[in-house]
Amino acid sequence: MTILTRALVAIIGIFALLGVSQHWFDLDAVHAQRGMLAVGDIGKANLRADVGGLFLAIAMLAIFAAVRQNRAAVLAAAAILSATLLGRFVSVAIDGFSARVGPPMAVEAIVIVVLLFAYRTWGKKPEGL
Repeated sequence: MTILTRALVAIIGIFALLGVSQHWFDLDAVHAQRGMLAVGDIGKANLRADVGGLFLAIAMLAIFAAVRQNRAAVLAAAAILSATLLGRFVSVAIDGFSARVGPPMAVEAIVIVVLLFAYRTWGKKPEGL
């Protein structure tokens, strides 16, 4: 099970790197797929820094966690993703639910579950094992 969870966490990290690439280099796709539009140079800089940086932090933590089987890093990645999911719930509470909001929430929830499952799976082993 450890090998499977490490692979899943690494895949999460790789997908997060794809998110970094998109937010840094393809802002038109970000607008089309995610509904975020950067207005002017400061908008582009903020989108790249804030959202791209968020994806980069998740990617670095997940890849490090997978390579080193590091429980703290996998928990940190889960915490960051939990904060993003909380933001989506706040958005639903303020703006209401729409069909386009559901899939990203489901993906984030599933990724959080995978990360927490890895955290639990990588727990301390009993003496002698």
